[in-house]
Order: sequence, then C-alpha cells, then structure tokens
Amino acid sequence: MEYQELVPWIGCSHCHMPTFATVSHHDLLAIQDGLRAQLRGTSTLEEAARHGVQALCRAFSGDVVLARLFLTMPFGRLPADLHRAAWNVVEAQSLQAQMTPETPVLALLATCGTRREWCNRRSSQGHAAIPLSSRSFVDSIPMVARMLQDMGIDLGLKLENESVLVQKILGAGWVGLFYVDDARSARDDLGRRVVPAVDFVEEHGIRTVFGLGKAYGNGSIASFVVFTNKLLPRRQIESLVPYVNLFMASTFDLMRRGEIFEGLPDGAAAERSSLPT
Repeated sequence: MEYQELVPWIGCSHCHMPTFATVSHHDLLAIQDGLRAQLRGTSTLEEAARHGVQALCRAFSGDVVLARLFLTMPFGRLPADLHRAAWNVVEAQSLQAQMTPETPVLALLATCGTRREWCNRRSSQGHAAIPLSSRSFVDSIPMVARMLQDMGIDLGLKLENESVLVQKILGAGWVGLFYVDDARSARDDLGRRVVPAVDFVEEHGIRTVFGLGKAYGNGSIASFVVFTNKLLPRRQIESLVPYVNLFMASTFDLMRRGEIFEGLPDGAAAERSSLPT
C-alpha cells in the first residue's frame, strides 16, 4: 500500500477502527479475515509481507507509527539490493572475515508507516539488511540484540572465524515476543537505550515497541516489528499471536517453494553464493 492509500484511514470519524487498548475478540477475527483474503493468491512472500504490515497499519492507524516485517536469510540468497545493503554494513564495520554465503542476515521484507518513505522497503536507510555475523556485532546493536534475546534466539559460533548460525530456533507453533514497554526510558543491561534512535522516538512520540516472530520449517524466522505511540501492556501484544500464526500458515508454501522476493526469476537469489571482492 502506498502512503496516499493510508491517509484516508487516519482520523476517519465514520470508520470503526479499534485501538490496541479497545480491540475486541470480534475485531481481531475481522482483522484476520481481512488478512486471509488479501493473502489468498499472493505470488511471493514479499507481497504477502506487505499485506501483513499494511493490515496492521490500517487496523490500528491511531496507534501504529511504523510496522515492519523482517526475515532471516543466508547472505548468499539475498537479492541484489539487499545483498549490497548487507555488504555496505560489512565494509563499514570491517566484518569481511566473518562473512560466508551462509551467514544469516536480518532482511527487511516489508514496511508501512505514517510517512511516505516508510512505505517502501527500498527507501530504508540503514535497516534494510543487518548481517548477524558475530555475537559481538549483534550485541553492539541494542534493539536487535534485545529482540533476539526476547524471542529466544541464540547466536553461536560454529568455529572461530566461521559464520554465525542461529543455534536455537523458535519451536514449532511457538511465537516469540519482543517487548519494549517505553522506548523513551527502556535500557539494556549495559545501560544503553534499547531503541537508540532518540530523534525518531521523540519526533514521532514512540512509546511501546514490540515484535512477534516465528520460524518456518527451514529455520528462517519472520518477525513483525511495530513502533507505536501508546504505552501498551504485554497482554495486549499477545492478542496478536493468532495474526502471526495466520500469516505464517498462509505463506508456508511460498517459503517452501523459495518464492520470496518480487521481480526475481526462479532461483535468481539462490544462485548468489559468492562474496564481493
């Protein structure tokens, strides 16, 4: 959904739009039914992910500032644009020695928000592709480190200087929950802001930030990450677990067939196995 398509939903006085605080079981079922209809017939996981984040933005337009969906994928299977974005991070952080085609990357699959540039994943600056190349590098990014920790995903080295693997995958049927009660004040164990983008937090009134993630059969993990302008208790976030389960079940075959990114011939990303020189 383009930015202009979202605008009529914002401040619509005659539309019934729940908030996270007021959403009923009936509302949640209606939101899931709408998503199910949109996912029917999608041809790629990227298209489905776009529907997934747009539906959250529509349903909770008074609460959601930005919604994104990330997917963990091997570096060698990324399309050209995400491959370049990941390698830019690698070069900037001098991570070349830690990278292999199998190194997992947290790739941005879809995004939707209250600003035009937040409604196109290709406009993302700095968050399009984050290599999970070493424990120390992941730990240097407070929000990513917290998300992996909260969702129960451990990173462990195979051998020194070899790629990092996701060692502990979310179990079948299990949805991992990442929760930051208040982005203004939340700190990690080192005293760092969990959401370090202070200007973003203050300018857009970001309060509770949450993520919901689940693993596909091949170990790739899809994670919805949502930035809101309200303080939300954890139990309200947990009400979205069926939404995530629906999305995962509806996209299982797309992942199994490798139909992930739009505009790629079959197998194009899979053939990308060499590192830049």
